Amino acid sequence: MIPRSYNFATRFVLILLSIGCYAAPAFAKTDLPSETFAGYTEDIRLQADRVVEASKPGNEEKLKAEVRLLGKKMHARAILSINAIPERVFLKFRKEGRSPQETESLRCLSEVAPLSVPLWAWLFKEDMVHFRMAEAVRDFSGISGAVRRFGPALMGYGAWLVSYLVAMACWFSCWASTSLFLRGRPSLEADLKRVLKIPFREYLAPFAAFLVFFLPVFFGFGLAVAACIWLAVSTVYLNRGELVIMTVSVMMMAAIVIGGGVLYSFDQIGGNTRKGGWLGGEGYIPLSMPEEGAPVFSSDVAWMLDFARARLDMQSGRPGAAERRFSEILETGKGLPEVLNNRGIAKAQQGRMKEALADFEMARKKRPDDGPALWNAYQIYLQTFNLEGASSIQADAWAGVQNLQPFGFRPSEFEQGEWIASGMPVGEIWIALVRSAEEMIRDAKKGEVFNKFFHPMSPFGALFFLGMAYIWSMVWKAASQKLWVNCTCRVCGSTAMIIASRETSDICTPCRAQIGGGIRAGEERDRRVQVIVHHRRFVRFSSVFVPGAGALWAGKDISCFIYGLVLAASLAGVTTSLGIASEGNPIVYALQKSVLVFFISTSIVLWILGAMWGLRSFSSFQRRFNIVGER
Repeated sequence: MIPRSYNFATRFVLILLSIGCYAAPAFAKTDLPSETFAGYTEDIRLQADRVVEASKPGNEEKLKAEVRLLGKKMHARAILSINAIPERVFLKFRKEGRSPQETESLRCLSEVAPLSVPLWAWLFKEDMVHFRMAEAVRDFSGISGAVRRFGPALMGYGAWLVSYLVAMACWFSCWASTSLFLRGRPSLEADLKRVLKIPFREYLAPFAAFLVFFLPVFFGFGLAVAACIWLAVSTVYLNRGELVIMTVSVMMMAAIVIGGGVLYSFDQIGGNTRKGGWLGGEGYIPLSMPEEGAPVFSSDVAWMLDFARARLDMQSGRPGAAERRFSEILETGKGLPEVLNNRGIAKAQQGRMKEALADFEMARKKRPDDGPALWNAYQIYLQTFNLEGASSIQADAWAGVQNLQPFGFRPSEFEQGEWIASGMPVGEIWIALVRSAEEMIRDAKKGEVFNKFFHPMSPFGALFFLGMAYIWSMVWKAASQKLWVNCTCRVCGSTAMIIASRETSDICTPCRAQIGGGIRAGEERDRRVQVIVHHRRFVRFSSVFVPGAGALWAGKDISCFIYGLVLAASLAGVTTSLGIASEGNPIVYALQKSVLVFFISTSIVLWILGAMWGLRSFSSFQRRFNIVGER
């Protein structure tokens, strides 16, 4: 029986590790084809069906035998992973009303689906919950290995991480701009009363301040544009600690522009991988491939499309077509070990062992420790009875394939005709992304994130606007040192005209003397008490509406900054976990559902604690200056 406190601690640890465990499947395929294992050869489909059928409680030995047989057939076709198998088994469990915890079937399936990050993540979660630390370490190695070697997994890792950081930047910018605007609102209203030379300005000034907050959103400007306006009008009333919060907020808004472009680029370069695009071909048969000669995201992606098509030919039993495609890639100058190794396999499958060995040896020259090329060359030596050559590389070949995480290759179980293919060289994907950095920013406008925050600007225009807004705010702040502006006392809420540094004037003389509301009897005292009451109500409202705002009035700038980051991080987790669909990948759905529940619970707790902290901090702050109660 696992203690409840341990379950809570485990869930917390799992969330901290969610970038590696739950985020990576973000770009994995979520739409399962109508035909089971469509696209594979008939022998692979039939054996995969037998594996799914054998996945039941008390049938572990038969399942292991079926998995081992499927593995041999996969290696003969140069197939590295069939990620749909654990998804089918998980879906089968759910339809039959059984929990995946009832059987070790999923762990056994990792041998034929080693690139399935959702599978490794589920196994890791179960190990942590049941305190199987040795298995947890192994499964976490499987997660990291799959992320490194499976293009969609690594891009999913990057996409989730960028999505999370962008969401965090959005939430922090909203929190900071709103809290800082509320911080400067009383002073802004006082200055508006002074500037507006019209009747009833006492009533119109609060309305004008409200319009400053409301109109940018009402006229359709993005939230970031509105936030910059709020920060710009609040700058003159902020102290140095609050200016740091404003600076970080502006920097985060700039990161939103770049992050939005990165996310759009991920989706473009992956060919909509989440719906079975070309990049997912190493673990799935793609549901769609770009047409020959179709425009691509960049010139660096064209050869990767050919690589994916060639791998599809290999997995579908067309080695001749695969060889031609790999040869075309080599002619373009992409003489990577992965291309040479796979072309060697295609030649070996056609019986041309000598030519295949030449490709394997060339791949080894380019990367001496390349595990697949070493193993395949060793296999050729054995099949051609070149025992001297086989013995010279046997140790390196065996060690090379055994260290290929997340694959659990066991050299002693390999038979003649089984090959180890090379997957998509994932590092080349990042090279293509880096080379298209300018396009990334330009294409940010095509993504949903940018339009919600920077409408109606262009990406470069948004960056220019942010820079100019920040420069204007700093210039306006410097100019305010020579201008008469209103300052609101943080303790009692009374306003006074000041000039020079705000830090020396944000507490009025009566509060600094700690005389509270007791100036003297009469109209002046009643007015002061009324101001104190209104100020306390406004700060309390601000603390509930924007948690932590009360602590900002109490002078806890650094603590508020840290709290704002933590709250934004939790709300970002909610944002990035929304939109999960039960009809997609069933393992991803189960994992992300638990993550969503955790982040929602954490955000509610943080909001309540922040509101209580703000209220308590401001009350303590007022008591320190002898202002207690309503009178």
